Amino acid sequence: MRTTTAGRILAAGLAAVLLIAGCSDESGANAGGPTFDLTQLDPGNYSTTPRDQEQARTEHTGAMLEAARLGTALPAAVDIDARLVHRSSIYVDRRITPILLPSDIALIERAEFAQLTPGLVAGWQSRGQRRQGIGLGTALEMVTLRFDSAAAAANAAGLMSARAQQKWPDDTPVTVPDFGEAQARWSTQHRRVDAQLVRDDMVLLVRAEDPVSEPSEPTASTTLVQRALRAILDGLSDYTPTPADQLDSLPIDTDSMLARTLPLENTAQFTGDTDPSMVLPRQAWLHSALRADLAKTAYADTGVDLVAISGAVLYRAADAPAAARLLAALADAESARYAPIDSPPNMAGVGCYDRKDPKSSADRYPPTCFLHVGRYVAVVEGANTQQVHQRTAAQYGLLAEA
Repeated sequence: MRTTTAGRILAAGLAAVLLIAGCSDESGANAGGPTFDLTQLDPGNYSTTPRDQEQARTEHTGAMLEAARLGTALPAAVDIDARLVHRSSIYVDRRITPILLPSDIALIERAEFAQLTPGLVAGWQSRGQRRQGIGLGTALEMVTLRFDSAAAAANAAGLMSARAQQKWPDDTPVTVPDFGEAQARWSTQHRRVDAQLVRDDMVLLVRAEDPVSEPSEPTASTTLVQRALRAILDGLSDYTPTPADQLDSLPIDTDSMLARTLPLENTAQFTGDTDPSMVLPRQAWLHSALRADLAKTAYADTGVDLVAISGAVLYRAADAPAAARLLAALADAESARYAPIDSPPNMAGVGCYDRKDPKSSADRYPPTCFLHVGRYVAVVEGANTQQVHQRTAAQYGLLAEA
């Protein structure tokens, strides 16, 4: 899923939580956020009726839900190396399934992914890097793939290994400490170590890049791969695979989070096969943060446990005061690029913003509103002021009626 502007602001906004965590300590009557008369709001044609997300279930939904379960168990790059805090990709969806293909990942190009992974059930992709720009510092990419059998995993690993040897014949074999069974190669040209490890029905792919250090040699990258493999396996120890014949029983909408979230207007913009809306525990969403270090601490500070991503992005914090702190941080984070605009009609106090510089990208910085209702914080965007106002009114209706 390509990130929406709301998703970018939301991830980036967490960077400010630590700086202003105490600036909005609401503990009185307004701790749950402002309340409004629903009859006086204008949601336009947007629905204010919670939807039954089960109606969006398809034959592919179970695999997507299982992919999210994997992401909940797996470490982000920042969990392995505190310096790897930046996200480079514009995509926030880390799930992998036979129809939800990843961007190009370590060892596999998107175009050949299906050919190299027969028997895939679900997977998860994650990346973190030391600098914001590509190729400016150490980077770590991790892909965890679950197959329908150990034999299928071994077969896919063999196919991927053969393809890698064909594509990069000059790579030099290296040994990963503690993981002698892993197939690993050092590329002098690309300054990276690629490793592949098979464990039962899982294939782990790890790539560590170090494009700037001199002299160029594999020791540091090999050590990073070692740490990543150990952390992934530790995380998988807390993952209980859902049997393949029970994937369709996995719930789509944890605690009715999606029912409380504005729906996508056009699901076909992401995939024609299923609604990509999802509910993620905070560890899974951490993989999509623009600044994972600050996001990780912010989630803990405000007690965020679930995030729903659909037509808006909805956070659930520990309680209403924590949600107020989170909202203040999100609204403050883009202050250098955003300027306040009017609140939606009859919704005084709701913070809405538009880009300060008219020459800035309207796609990256569209009108955006931040809404706080109880323990929930929503980030809503629109193509213009009227649309974002109507969508915010509809999102309030969904939260107020829940």
